Amino acid sequence: MIWEKDRILTELRRLHRDGVNLSYSHLARKKQPLLSAAAYHFGSYRSAVQKAGIDYAEVIQRPRWNKQRIIRLLKEAKRKGTELHWSSVTKRGDELSRAAFAAIQPRLFGRWDRALQAAGLDADDVVIYRAWDKPAVVYELKQRSQAGEALNSGGLQKDDPGLHAAAVRYFGTYPAALRAAGFNPTQLRERRTWDKATVVRSLKTAAKRGTISDTRVRRTDPGLYGAAVRLFGTFTAARKAAGLSNKTAKSK
Repeated sequence: MIWEKDRILTELRRLHRDGVNLSYSHLARKKQPLLSAAAYHFGSYRSAVQKAGIDYAEVIQRPRWNKQRIIRLLKEAKRKGTELHWSSVTKRGDELSRAAFAAIQPRLFGRWDRALQAAGLDADDVVIYRAWDKPAVVYELKQRSQAGEALNSGGLQKDDPGLHAAAVRYFGTYPAALRAAGFNPTQLRERRTWDKATVVRSLKTAAKRGTISDTRVRRTDPGLYGAAVRLFGTFTAARKAAGLSNKTAKSK
């Protein structure tokens, strides 16, 4: 392939758009011909990156994970026949493993199964979280809470009997599994049916007891927090809909 200036700039822009790590060291390993041509035609690799309209300061920093990059890695892994269930991926200690932990961040996919689905994969076929152990059970219970899904015993047995069975198997009882995940079993015995009005009402009630910051509500009432995010998009938006700030709002 003959690397001319226009072709170099086009390729750099494409790689950047696809979320590829454009640091010098990464390209030296993966695309040395492109790197050499960029330095030759533009005087330096940095000049080529800047000519392509890319912020070089961003390039030399640790690459920020985004949805496109995670989806690309998942598709590549699937083509190679890589096992993609959670326990296997997170034990790898490689880029795919780091992508998995990034994928479950709220700003990206929030959950591993959602990342798989975004990549066009069938989460059930991947058999995620079925290589159960205590950390996997605790993790999945917390993920359900953040999504505002049922955590009472009856609701979970209906929605995900495999998770419920694993919780009992590894912790002896389901309440013990809930406590290990940081939940109060008594508070979760009855599932609340969430809608916007219920969320607003619950936030106002919580405000009377003290602060309703993002961190505090996520810790003290994960069900409310998950429902607020799911129904309003962000916790801040839910708080605003309730006419509240994140400061203490006690009624006199």
